[in-house]
Amino acid sequence: MNEGTSPLVETRCVASLRWGSLWVIPPGAAILLLGPLWAGENDPNSQEFGRNPHGDSASCLSCHTSAEGGRDTLRFNGNISQLCQSCHDGRLATREVHIVNLTPSPTMVQRIPADLPLEGGVLTCLTCHDVARDCSGKSPAQPSDPIFLRGAGKSDHLTFCFRCHVPEDYRPFNPHDQLEAGKPKPDACAWCHAGVPQTDSQPAEAASYELRAASAGLCRNCHAVAEVHPVVSHMGAVPSAEMKGYMSAREVEPKMRLPLERLVEYARAAKREPRSIPLEEDGRITCHSCHNPHEKGLLPEENPRSVGDEPKKAANHRLRVRKGKLCTICHQK
Repeated sequence: MNEGTSPLVETRCVASLRWGSLWVIPPGAAILLLGPLWAGENDPNSQEFGRNPHGDSASCLSCHTSAEGGRDTLRFNGNISQLCQSCHDGRLATREVHIVNLTPSPTMVQRIPADLPLEGGVLTCLTCHDVARDCSGKSPAQPSDPIFLRGAGKSDHLTFCFRCHVPEDYRPFNPHDQLEAGKPKPDACAWCHAGVPQTDSQPAEAASYELRAASAGLCRNCHAVAEVHPVVSHMGAVPSAEMKGYMSAREVEPKMRLPLERLVEYARAAKREPRSIPLEEDGRITCHSCHNPHEKGLLPEENPRSVGDEPKKAANHRLRVRKGKLCTICHQK
């Protein structure tokens, strides 16, 4: 967690029951609960609403302890970041992409326009978002900008960011763009590796590829993994020896004439490690177990780790196994 940010606050805004079943609200849903909330009557942070509260005068108690509103009645003792993040946590509603509770440098303070207010010199959610501007309405608002950006540049969100940030400092860099004139680009390799690995050799058993960090951490530098991602629960799991034998048998099955059951026996007896479905160096499942991070052509086709590679602009999520067979490469049922 970055210094200066507040931890996400766990609230009962997550429970939504209807007809005895739990409603799962995906990241990106506008906001939030579709059914009654179960919260204590005396809890100042409990929330009682059933629809998007923004701009709805009937939903004042979503953010305030009194229907009269006002800054002094905000929940979480007026801590704006905790209040917003109690719902905008990446599960109930989209997570804020910018760090909050941050004290900008003196240079940045000079760049921040006057219509983007700091709070005691600190950047909060309300610096960029004016969520109270439609609170006087009698029905849920239908704003032209549903994320309530302040001031100029609202129609183009990237332009809005450049009201404070210098465009030249944010030139796009794609670490999956790894080839130039048919040769590896050292700056792309160095994004994940401590050096430039040998790409023309077969992967050695138990070899170290000198990753700068555990690969899940590397991937999350750029990729936000949604809670509904199908294999979030798999991350960090260690496949059993029996499963690894099955994975190895499925890898060689297209090139062999033996039935799968016999291949599984051989793979387990030989303690063969999966190669086209690579694991973390400590044997755990990680992002690159399912997704190939390398550009097509970087690794030779005979290298089992080339399976699933695509051009720098991928079309199939760089999945190592396609056509709906990703699960069955590891699971027999």
